[in-house]
Amino acid sequence: MNSRVRTVVAVSDFDFRIYSVEKAGPELLEGFPDALILNDIDTKTNNHSHRMLQVNRVSQITVLSAPELSAIPGVAHGFSTRRAEHNQFTLGPFSSENPAVGMNRARFMAAVNMAGWPVLKLKQTHSSIVHVFRDTFAASQPVEGDAAITDLRGAALGIQTADCVPILIADRNARVIAAVHAGWRGIASRIAHKCVSKIVEAYQVSPEDLVAVIGPHNAVCCYEVGEEVVAAVDDTSSITRKPEWAKPHLDQAAANKNQLIEAGMQESQIVVSTLCTQCRADLFYSYRREGKATGRLLSIIGIMP
Repeated sequence: MNSRVRTVVAVSDFDFRIYSVEKAGPELLEGFPDALILNDIDTKTNNHSHRMLQVNRVSQITVLSAPELSAIPGVAHGFSTRRAEHNQFTLGPFSSENPAVGMNRARFMAAVNMAGWPVLKLKQTHSSIVHVFRDTFAASQPVEGDAAITDLRGAALGIQTADCVPILIADRNARVIAAVHAGWRGIASRIAHKCVSKIVEAYQVSPEDLVAVIGPHNAVCCYEVGEEVVAAVDDTSSITRKPEWAKPHLDQAAANKNQLIEAGMQESQIVVSTLCTQCRADLFYSYRREGKATGRLLSIIGIMP
């Protein structure tokens, strides 16, 4: 077995959890594949439109990826978790001067096969601003916005989150990629829809040729919102109310998926992760759970040189 893989999956009542077995003997790892599948379907809802994310343990770092993006020749991507040799592996914010954060980012980039690539950064402000990057200036000077598009090779687009929704998009022919930060304010400003429209406008790519992955986020099980958010989002299909809940819950993934479809994407080309950042303290940081001082996750995508 590949010595870089040091992961065991335990299953109990459909709750899939990842445990590091760094100190365990090799006999514990016998029979486990190099890439493990984290079942990401809520089996209680019978909603099989959701997909699975693949889990890899690379140089002690736990990385999530979507087979649908991995299948596109020339596209590299990954979603970070908080798990490395400890469970405090943070990758942000980009403005952090902590040298450990910079080292963590370098390790993560190597784990997703983008070692040394410049990361074109956004100063995320929950806006509706979409940037088309035609050079690498933003690698040294983040620009205000919440979605980025590029066809540059050997440069990565990165989105930082701790409950909001990261969306990674790629053309099936690896001509263009995009990364979107879409929490409830981004949903209200329709940033996912605007990003797809901008891809079509700037690169003459058909939306039917795009693949999108909606990554781990604060899911409908936990994402309680006020009535002002319900009104701002203006998508009743993404709102769930239950008698046992004091407030309505927003399904951020469903709302963003609806916008991608409205922009012309095929539903079959949209992968939705139901992994919840607030539920899964073992895997993710969560602003709602841990407050302002929580760490940051990084979702990254790039086109190979």
